[in-house]
Amino acid sequence: MVPSLTPLSRDFPASSFARGVPEIDLAGVLAIVRKQIALLDLDLSGLTVVVGATTGYQAVTATVAALANASRVVALTRISSRHPNLAAIADATLAFAKHAKVSERIEVTNRIDSRRWQDVDLVTYCLQVGPISRSLIELLPSHAVVSLMAEPWELRPDVVDFDACDEAGIKVAAPNLSHPAIDLLPEFARLCCILLDEAGVDQRTARIAIVCDTPCAPPLEHRLRESGARVGVFSHPVLLTDDAWDVIVVAMRPSDKPPMDINSLGRIARNSRQALLVQFSGGIDRSAASYFGLRVWPPKRPTRGQLALPLDVLGPGPLVRRLTGGLKAGEAAYRGAELGGNSVGFLVKAGFPTAGRERA
Repeated sequence: MVPSLTPLSRDFPASSFARGVPEIDLAGVLAIVRKQIALLDLDLSGLTVVVGATTGYQAVTATVAALANASRVVALTRISSRHPNLAAIADATLAFAKHAKVSERIEVTNRIDSRRWQDVDLVTYCLQVGPISRSLIELLPSHAVVSLMAEPWELRPDVVDFDACDEAGIKVAAPNLSHPAIDLLPEFARLCCILLDEAGVDQRTARIAIVCDTPCAPPLEHRLRESGARVGVFSHPVLLTDDAWDVIVVAMRPSDKPPMDINSLGRIARNSRQALLVQFSGGIDRSAASYFGLRVWPPKRPTRGQLALPLDVLGPGPLVRRLTGGLKAGEAAYRGAELGGNSVGFLVKAGFPTAGRERA
């Protein structure tokens, strides 16, 4: 049975899909933060930490670092189409800090003088700070640590100059999303199912192909099967079988070229023309999809390297676990703790897609 699906994106005004900034319960979010800091034993004592300043739940990052006893926290702002107002960004970031009574250790600024980077111990990768380029790395002291705040498969290939980090002796740490105190893979699956709901897919009756080369594949398959969907999982579009799929979920890692390219889309058009392509992560050649008359959801192309839905759709808990986990991985690397295996994080070297995880 073909699921109920929404019409083509051009039939909707773009504003229909706009999401407002969530109403923030400062006390509730900070209670979650304190619990996670204690659970991970996050201790940034004596460290100068650079994070991003933003709005929404992610604005809590600077406060997380300060509550973990960082001696100084620098929260960088960056004007963008999503965040055009620097004053609003500063207000959102400092609102958490003032409520937690740590604002005196947090500085919100739009730039760091080149000489002051020598005082930085831990720098987090985020849109406001990145990319972590060679020119930035050359300003850091050799003991500094870069925290990716995500597993490498989530990030665009060009966000960190790993070769420059290796040459400078600067460690790059990533959180282990499967660690019990972080446990984000099931949350990604839940987020993808919300995206399917928004696309009008009845998961109880749909034949769904998951095209996924990330660790999200098993939890997503499990969740969809529990909903009643008939599911097939493929690690690359070229492996997709010629079945008449109702929905094809694209959940690939970011890449320079869309893995769902004109050749793959041509095969889909021949065998599953009625299928809805749901772009959760990774790229789809939308021009080719339009040429073949294939439907794509969401209507607006996600920013490269970002999920189709932000994690804060699930509330503050998952995002706080990511933020504290990323900072803990950075702290562990800074203090020379053993990383890798089932620990809270791992070190990342140049060539990480093939080199795998390293031990500290």
